[in-house]
Amino acid sequence: MEFSEKKDYYDAAMRQIKGDSWSLSAYGYLKSNEEWIGRYEDFLKGSKSLPLLYDPFFKKIFNPVERRNRLSELVSCLLGQKVTVLEVFPNEDSQFLGVMIIMDMVVMMSDGSIANIEIQKISYDFQAERISCYSADLVLRQYKMITGNREIGDAGGLRGSMNVTSKPSYKDMRPVHTIILFENSSSSLISEVDEALYFHVGKTKFNTGIKINLLQDYVLVSLDTFKKYRYSDIRKGRTEVTEYDYDRTQYSEKQVTEKMKLDRLKFLSLFVAETPEEIEQLIEIFPDLESVRLDINEYLERPKEVLSMFSEALRILDRNTAELMVDRMKDEIDELKVQAEENRARLEEKDSQLEEKDAEIARLKMLLEEQNK
Repeated sequence: MEFSEKKDYYDAAMRQIKGDSWSLSAYGYLKSNEEWIGRYEDFLKGSKSLPLLYDPFFKKIFNPVERRNRLSELVSCLLGQKVTVLEVFPNEDSQFLGVMIIMDMVVMMSDGSIANIEIQKISYDFQAERISCYSADLVLRQYKMITGNREIGDAGGLRGSMNVTSKPSYKDMRPVHTIILFENSSSSLISEVDEALYFHVGKTKFNTGIKINLLQDYVLVSLDTFKKYRYSDIRKGRTEVTEYDYDRTQYSEKQVTEKMKLDRLKFLSLFVAETPEEIEQLIEIFPDLESVRLDINEYLERPKEVLSMFSEALRILDRNTAELMVDRMKDEIDELKVQAEENRARLEEKDSQLEEKDAEIARLKMLLEEQNK
C-alpha cells in the first residue's frame, strides 16, 4: 500500500467523522488518550495494524458466527486437540450467585467440553485466585447444563454429546479449559526452569501417580515472552517446532497434529504483530493469514465502526485499570489498618510499661520517705 493510499483513507475518515456528531464525540474521547488516538490514526494511515488483543477487535476477527472455523482452529492449536466450537455464551453469564465474573469469551465444543478464552492486558493482582474462579465458574456452567437448569440448543447434536437428562450424572461431565493470553506477564509467569518458556500448561497430578483425570486444566500464554524470544525467528521463516513451543508431556500424541503446532506459532505471531509490514511477512510464512489481513483491511473502509471499536476498547481498559487501582487502594487501606492496630497495641504496651514504672517509682519514694523518718 503506497503512502498516498494510506493518506486517502485517513482524509476520508476525518471527513466522515466531522460530519457525524456521535463520531465527533467518540473521537474526542479517544483524543483524551494520546496512545489510543495515535493507534486509531496510525491504522487509518496504514502504519499500524488493529490491536487484535483488545476485546472488540478479537471478537470481530474470531467472530463465532462468521469466523467459527477460525475460532475452532485457534482453540484447537492452544489445547493440542481437534475441537469444533458450537456455541458462545454471554460473557457476563456467571454461575456464581451474586457474583459477576466477566470473561472475554466462553465457548462450548462438539464434545461438550467448555473453554474460557481470556485476554489480560494488565497484570492483575491475585492471579491464581482469579484463574481458579474462572475455572470453577466453567465447572458450574457445565453442571447446570447437564442438570437441565440452563436451556441450550441442539446445534450439531449438542444435547446428544452432553447426554443432558433430567437425572444428572457426574459421568456426563466434560473437561473445562481455562485459556488466558497475557500481553504483559507478571513475575509469577516467568519460568524458573528457563525464562524463554512462554507456553504454560497446567493439569492436576498426584504425587503417587494415581490415574484420576480431573476436569480442570489451564493454558497460560506469556505473549511478551513469546515476542522477546521466539517471534523474530518466526518472522525469518524459522518455524521448526521447538521444546519452547510444544511440551509432549502435556498432550496426547494421538490428538495433536503438526498443523496444530504450526497454527499455534501462526496465531501467537499474529497477536503480537503491530504493523501491516509484519503481517505481510507472516503471510509469506503462513499463507492462510491472508484472510485475516482482508478482514482487517475491510475496516479501512469503515472508519466510524473502527472508531466505535477503539472507543469501546479504551473504555474497557479504563474500567479495568480503575478496578485494579481500587483493588490496590483497598489492599493499602487494609495494610494501613493492620499497621495502625499494631501501633495501637505497641502504644498500649508502652502505656502499660509506663504505668508499671510509675508504680515502681511511687513505691521507691515511699520506701525513701520511711527511711528518712
